[in-house]
Amino acid sequence: MRTQETHPSSGILATLALCAALQMTGFAVFLPLFALRFESFGAGVKALSASDMAYALTFALAAPLVGMLADRFGRRPLILLSLAGQILVFVGYLFAASTWLLILLRGLAGFFAAGVLPCMVSIVGDLAPENRRAQWVGIISGGAAVGYVVGPSLGGLLYERLDYVAPSAVAIGMAAVALLLAVLRIRETHMPAGQPIHSPSTWIHELRALPARSTLLLVMVITFGVMLAYAFVQPQFMFYAYDDLSWTSSRLGYVMSAYAVAFMLCEFSLGQLSDRVGRKPVLVIGLALFLAQFLGLVVFYEVTWIVVSFVIAGIGNALYEPALSAMVLDIAPSEHTAGMLGLRTTAGSIGSMLGPGLVVLSASFLTPQVGFLMATALVAFLALASAWRLHVPERVEAALPS
Repeated sequence: MRTQETHPSSGILATLALCAALQMTGFAVFLPLFALRFESFGAGVKALSASDMAYALTFALAAPLVGMLADRFGRRPLILLSLAGQILVFVGYLFAASTWLLILLRGLAGFFAAGVLPCMVSIVGDLAPENRRAQWVGIISGGAAVGYVVGPSLGGLLYERLDYVAPSAVAIGMAAVALLLAVLRIRETHMPAGQPIHSPSTWIHELRALPARSTLLLVMVITFGVMLAYAFVQPQFMFYAYDDLSWTSSRLGYVMSAYAVAFMLCEFSLGQLSDRVGRKPVLVIGLALFLAQFLGLVVFYEVTWIVVSFVIAGIGNALYEPALSAMVLDIAPSEHTAGMLGLRTTAGSIGSMLGPGLVVLSASFLTPQVGFLMATALVAFLALASAWRLHVPERVEAALPS
């Protein structure tokens, strides 16, 4: 059940956004470095793809369980546990001395990451009125985007100027500050209803009882599809940037940060757009813009135009992401918001897991440009499917059996 507050607490909102920024900065510091770290162990794109798969697999398995636990016991303990676990993982990244240990640590990172943003978005669902949900989701996501802005460029620069220890120490420190802030400033916003944790069969029965279950299903498919496209391209892009475009680690970090800057600024300024003009048009436009990054890698070789295509894609991501999360909050009854968000997270994680798996299977015969073109086609299909098949109820009064 929801608390009696009808408007989000600005203090909690600011703390959530700041914690998301710090946690995501620590996470993103390592993103341009994993390929170099695997190369130092004598491994390549298949090892990087396997590590991405390990992260996505554990994320997918943990997300629905974390969501149900958050609905049963509250959001705060799951957030604190997840942030503490990520500190341990970042320490592990620093001392990992083999390919398989680094892959194992990435799997552990996925397990702990499953409790951060989904539980934070659930707090927005606890506190925000329906006509401001996308706005507040956008602010939380914008905070996380700050991490994607700062993290890759900072990680690449520190590695280039110093060594691997420097970015690792920064990531560990930021994760520790995020945990301290959460301990001191985030209070519990969800009063558990006392219902037992549901079995999978009970969950299937309850999903079938949703009036807007077809909309929820399409939201899951879209989430799966965009993450599949992104995860399929990501490991190929890393080695394509180093080997074919001859970029340095700092240049790769700057390009990744350009995407994140566009995403961050538009999350803060346009995150509420679907509250005003509707979820569907914002979602369709966002998906159409999101595919620009994949198409840009097919068409362009100059870094300037690749950056432009990444900026356009960042704007698209900032449009569709709050709209999708807000749709889940619109559909889900209050006692199941974290669980439903966990299911959406699982759908995305399955896509994130299958994407690198496809890279492993196709790396020997598929050129990067063909992979980029396939991702473009997939996201274009999702945009068309959203325009044609998505039906968003004006107001969802969903009531699931207890």
